[in-house]
Amino acid sequence: MWRLLVPLKYLRIKHPEKIKFDLYFPIAFAIIAALPLLSEKFLLDAMTSLDILGRTSDLLSILIGFFVASLAAVATFGNAEMDEPMTGDEPVTLIDRAGKPDRLSRRRFLSYLFGYLALASIVTYALGFAFFAIQTYLVAEFAPKWSTTSFVFFWIFYAVLLGNILSNALLGLFYLTDRIHRANRVVSFKPAPKSGSDTKAA
Repeated sequence: MWRLLVPLKYLRIKHPEKIKFDLYFPIAFAIIAALPLLSEKFLLDAMTSLDILGRTSDLLSILIGFFVASLAAVATFGNAEMDEPMTGDEPVTLIDRAGKPDRLSRRRFLSYLFGYLALASIVTYALGFAFFAIQTYLVAEFAPKWSTTSFVFFWIFYAVLLGNILSNALLGLFYLTDRIHRANRVVSFKPAPKSGSDTKAA
């Protein structure tokens, strides 16, 4: 069973910047996505003619294939520096079961990232389908007064999941587009030392 959940190890990766992509950006996205809920007309259209869940499900089905293909590309990318520990003042580490940090290479980090994105997209797709079925055949049938409330709460939760996928997908695109093609070195802002000809003898 645990083998099916290995991509979730991405959530145990630690770095000061990571919480922005895991939590802050998704919440900001959810707040923006929730603003139209203040309009009663939007609520009515969203639950009837707009087919928001159907359209986002179509997008997720495309993204699942993209993330799996990206995972395969990362696993086979030939740059030897992909297997070196990631550089930076703060190391990117995976906390193992014993609570010890394991410093990651770019290949391992990106493998966990795209594996997580693929799994998160599949789960979000399934949740959307399950909500549609429950909302259409159970809530509307037996508790129609709760239809609007259930849609609002689900949409906010769904928007957080979509925001998490979107923000981490953009992080992955940054690595695939630019970072993996640059040398694995630490950028230093310290002034360069003077050459021997410029220094005076003691």
